Amino acid sequence: MSVLGFLKPMMINHIPENHFLVVHPLDDVMEEKVDTSALGPMPMTTSVKLCLMTLRGYLILMILLVLYHVIDLAGVIGQRAH
Repeated sequence: MSVLGFLKPMMINHIPENHFLVVHPLDDVMEEKVDTSALGPMPMTTSVKLCLMTLRGYLILMILLVLYHVIDLAGVIGQRAH
């Protein structure tokens, strides 16, 4: 008997009723993936749309602030007297 056969048994015949079988996702049976091309637009309420637009604006502002800081550190914006 090989070590791999001992560590990774392939056949499970009987599991006692008070036990749970734990299967690692890599060892589990492959599942069919969801076909997202058949999905339509997700319905959203006005408050959800407003929250998502606010989040988008916040993320754009943070990206612009980081870019400004990087450009400032590079010395492109103005000359500082040290």
